[in-house]
Amino acid sequence: MAAQAEATRFGWLTPDVLSIVAGALIAAVAPLDRLDYVARGLTASALADAAPSAQVLLVTASPEALREGLCERSLPGLLERGRARGALLIPPADAFCGGAASRAGATSAANATSAAGAAPVVRMPPELLRLSAGDVVGFFPLAAGERAPELGALGVSAAPWVLKKAPQSVPAVSLRDLADGQVPASALEGRVAVVAVGAGGVAPQAVATSALPPARGVAAVLGGLLDGGRRASAPAWVPALFVLLAGGLVWIARRRYGSLVATAALFLGVFALAAGQGVLAARAEASLIALPSALFGLAVAFAGVMIVRGLVVQRSVDRAAELIQRAALFRMQGVHTLPDEEFWPRVARLAEQAHPADLVLVAELPAGSWHLRFWNDRQGGGESLVAERRNDVRRPPYSSEQGVPAIRLSRRFLTKQDMPAVVVPLIAFGEIEGYVFFCGPVAEQTFSREPERAEHVGRELALLLRRKRLARTAQAGAGEARGGRSPEDDLVEGARVALDDLQLFGSLLRSAPVGLLYADAFGDVRFVAPEFAKWLRARDVTVPAESASAALPPGSLTLGDVLGATSASDAAVSLSSVMASDDGIELSVSAPEPAVLSVRPLRRESDGSSWIAGYVAALIPVQQAAPVSDNVRPLAVRDAADPLCAFQLGDVVADAVASAARATGRAVRLEPIRGATHALGHRGELGQVLEAFLTDVAGRGLPGHGPVVSVREAPQGVQLSILDVGFGLGLPESALQRVLTAPGSAPAGLEPLGRLILAVEDSHGHAELKTNDGWGITLTVTLLRAHPRAFVSANEGGKPAAQQNVIAIGRAGPK
Repeated sequence: MAAQAEATRFGWLTPDVLSIVAGALIAAVAPLDRLDYVARGLTASALADAAPSAQVLLVTASPEALREGLCERSLPGLLERGRARGALLIPPADAFCGGAASRAGATSAANATSAAGAAPVVRMPPELLRLSAGDVVGFFPLAAGERAPELGALGVSAAPWVLKKAPQSVPAVSLRDLADGQVPASALEGRVAVVAVGAGGVAPQAVATSALPPARGVAAVLGGLLDGGRRASAPAWVPALFVLLAGGLVWIARRRYGSLVATAALFLGVFALAAGQGVLAARAEASLIALPSALFGLAVAFAGVMIVRGLVVQRSVDRAAELIQRAALFRMQGVHTLPDEEFWPRVARLAEQAHPADLVLVAELPAGSWHLRFWNDRQGGGESLVAERRNDVRRPPYSSEQGVPAIRLSRRFLTKQDMPAVVVPLIAFGEIEGYVFFCGPVAEQTFSREPERAEHVGRELALLLRRKRLARTAQAGAGEARGGRSPEDDLVEGARVALDDLQLFGSLLRSAPVGLLYADAFGDVRFVAPEFAKWLRARDVTVPAESASAALPPGSLTLGDVLGATSASDAAVSLSSVMASDDGIELSVSAPEPAVLSVRPLRRESDGSSWIAGYVAALIPVQQAAPVSDNVRPLAVRDAADPLCAFQLGDVVADAVASAARATGRAVRLEPIRGATHALGHRGELGQVLEAFLTDVAGRGLPGHGPVVSVREAPQGVQLSILDVGFGLGLPESALQRVLTAPGSAPAGLEPLGRLILAVEDSHGHAELKTNDGWGITLTVTLLRAHPRAFVSANEGGKPAAQQNVIAIGRAGPK
């Protein structure tokens, strides 16, 4: 109880109150001694009295008059006739008027007493003057010596600071005018004559300004001193009391009205301090405050009140902001809140997952501008990689010669001239949002085989950029229209909702009966369930340790890594396949246990447009099917990762011919490819079965009787013809017709032909066999013709190098 009472008694000693006390102690101690000295001198100079002085007369003598001895001859008589109080000689005038001073100094104290009626003539010692900022502000204490009594007789006494007379208010005359009688000697009556060197031949009104320094300052300060202008430092408790009162005012304003009113109270205190110093210094002798030290103490008190209070608020704000940031890990409403330094590299990382490339660049097109700004995830920036310095989207390679943006292949875009780049404009609803550049031979080959992939990726990225731009615009408008609700209220409410959501989402992931995974719009995996993480680790995929809320940091694991773990072959599904399908894709995986991996994009719609806001994946275990009977043959199932798409049949055939010739060592003839040969079908499946069929036919054929392959455009579609099929299989046409009727039950030895026919039929094509009048049997495959929306000019697509045993008749490329 005693400890509690003691704590209650000193509960008012909070850090902000202690800072006010510390400020008052600083003002009392006055640690800024040098600055305080200068401030007192400036204050005394600023309050100079402009009334004419009746105590001092400035007498100037030209150098010519001094050399003639005018001062030494006439000064004693003038002082006597004018009944002056005395004369103060300012160096170097004392060297010419010092005769009288020397005689006065040489006499003893007794002689000085006997000549008590004579006006003293005293040389001013330079060490007497107290200077501040180059100006005379007072007199140092007089040392005990011969001149001390005489200086005292002139009224010169120790005065640290003096409210001096304004220089123009001190009367000034010329010594020659006094000596010639042009100015009556009565002008010296009762005054101290300050004798100094001045310019000769000047107008009477300019005599005062002609005097050399420090004569004008000495005359002004001596006049102020004799008129009662002596000033000294104020007691130490005066500035300390002021800091306590001003600090208390700031403390009350900060607690009741906020930081803005507290700052206004600080400025009010500074103004009151400056005004109070002027009023006190004009009326009281001990009134000069240590102004810099007092301001420093007030600043300490203000900083303590503001910082301590601000730290308490900032700690609460930081905790709430941390919760909101954790909630933003799975809320896609935060896409537009990402800074550009984080947003654009993540867009580049997303594009790299969706389209193969050696290097990916993204370019931002700022609003109201025609010039691009490049970003790159790997190297931190892309400006140095681009050879085209104009960056004007109205010029090639960003647009065609007619100024129309379109997907195209450029070879002189990068600083590396040998690296091609696929230029893809990001257009959403007719507006260019930016550009993406897929660079390198890998990107060129992919674009030549699947031009529709670049188009689809570009469309999705454009929608993402448009969503970011519109959301930022809406957020700026909402900020302008904000009412009286404070940001702290929104922050606290958002923190509460974020905490509830995080707890619920974490419980859902941990208790789900199947493996779940969530990736954001950039393809970064943010949440992964334990079952899914276990499956990924079994596939040698590095999964970082999850946080307390089961969330992963951005970039630690991507959806492309997850999809790449489904297959070790080159035919692994890519992120573009997921983007292209609204219903998602399903993949069958066998290890470590049979399961189905379902990946689906999460789309959101607004204003008639839809965009991918994230991705969700589920790993669903399946029961193994019961073994089938020996007399039941299961039908082959096509891989779901090979969608129906448009492709160049000539490239697929060229690859298959080269692979078959390399595998068998036999000559496989390839006729010139006629036409663009863009066909519609399952590209991966057709390429595999065609390669297997040609390998089988070439391996069985007699030397010199290998198959002859041709591809051409026909009125009914794109046709693939394979001659000399009969020689390779060693069977007549009648035996081969059975395979056309039942390709799934092909006889032994004809399985490659049956799989080829099944693949053609799956691609909505048809196959036929016919005899060539003793020249063998020809297999003709007809596929549907496709019309892609982006083309590559001739001789720009990458072609596999011809093998030594592949005979290409005529030109190998399309005309």
